[in-house]
Amino acid sequence: MAVYTYVQLFEVALFAAVLLLGLAYRDTAVAVIGGGLLVGKALLTILGPEVQSLYRRSLIGYGVGALFVIAGLVLLRLVGS
Repeated sequence: MAVYTYVQLFEVALFAAVLLLGLAYRDTAVAVIGGGLLVGKALLTILGPEVQSLYRRSLIGYGVGALFVIAGLVLLRLVGS
């Protein structure tokens, strides 16, 4: 496997660990951040065939992930959790 593949696997494991730690410690904000990172990574990978530039895919993927985190934190604030 290429080095980039190992980097991607490490990122997914790290982001999943953030999500699981948020769940384990019942910290919903940390869980939302972990989920947002995973959403960003998923979009980065999904856009691979369509958008050839890694930088552009990263901006799109993690931009949408950031919007996910913002929406999740606003929702948590509104619910009061």
